[in-house]
Amino acid sequence: MNRITFADEALEDLDSIYRYIAEDNMVAADRHREQLRRRWEQLVVQPRMGRVRDDLKPGYRSITEGEYVIFYRIVSEQQVQVMRVLHGKQDLGKALSD
Repeated sequence: MNRITFADEALEDLDSIYRYIAEDNMVAADRHREQLRRRWEQLVVQPRMGRVRDDLKPGYRSITEGEYVIFYRIVSEQQVQVMRVLHGKQDLGKALSD
């Protein structure tokens, strides 16, 4: 059985994104969370679908969902770990080096 796990930073990112969107529109925040969930579930089936991001952090890959970039790593053939979920306009190199 393939599975997905989340680094603490990714969980914090998701919480922050949700709260930010929900300030204006709770329905949009729920919809966005669902879109992200569907996107990372694709990773469980095809973990190598994302772009290799060794340029930012060794071992990282990324996929996008709307304006957000989901950074993850392949732990094993059965496990993917989401490391960060960042807005594409952020300084990704700086955010990943913190």
